Amino acid sequence: MYTKPYSIFAALIIIFTLEGVFPHRSGRRQRITHAVPHVLTALINGVLTKLFVAGVTLQVTAWAAARPAGIMNLFEVPGPLRAVIVFVLFDIWMYLWHRANHRSAFLWRFHRAHHADTEMDSTTALRFHPGELVLSAFARLPVIVFIGMSFYELAFFEIMLNISTLFHHSNLGIPKSWDRMLRVVIVTPDMHRVHHSIERFETDSNFTSLLSVWDRLSRTFRMRGDTRTVVFGLPVFREVYYQRIRGFLITPFV
Repeated sequence: MYTKPYSIFAALIIIFTLEGVFPHRSGRRQRITHAVPHVLTALINGVLTKLFVAGVTLQVTAWAAARPAGIMNLFEVPGPLRAVIVFVLFDIWMYLWHRANHRSAFLWRFHRAHHADTEMDSTTALRFHPGELVLSAFARLPVIVFIGMSFYELAFFEIMLNISTLFHHSNLGIPKSWDRMLRVVIVTPDMHRVHHSIERFETDSNFTSLLSVWDRLSRTFRMRGDTRTVVFGLPVFREVYYQRIRGFLITPFV
């Protein structure tokens, strides 16, 4: 039950520490100040998840399992192979949902609060507006039923997703050759730094959250030679006010 928050917290501490020792961009002195509103956002989202999302999700997965519903229950699949297929199918959904957040004006109003961060690091992975969290949680319910995903399969995916998100948002300086090798399979920091560029044509690329193949297949993959030249954030909401918790929370409504 407590595996998910402990895993995410441990990954955050490890990556936050490492990016301080081996930074991609050096010279940042306000890391704690930058992190505080993001940690507060994570706490708010954690409470919302506990109160409104977790129970509904558990009921939906239990309902689907009792029928049983979903394409994965139409035929017999060995356990390990089933886990891989479910993981891949849900990762495709996450790619499509992320892309929709950039295409839909309504969804973008909430998602832009995440992109408004002008100094991306691992704590940016915690910077998701509560409105986006709720919309995402309810939008995925029919997908969970369609796939036939169990609660435990969903929990495992979310643990891997959150660790991946902390990693690829980080300011961790890893050798270019390592980044190039890793992004054949997964999203890497250099790949995601392009996604957080102030340039819209770069923001509208590299949508995938875990497996990098979906961007390549959909031709939304984009890289830049030196990601230290990327200017993070949006052309708007760059004031300090919007980097703090109150400004962050009202961003969708401005």
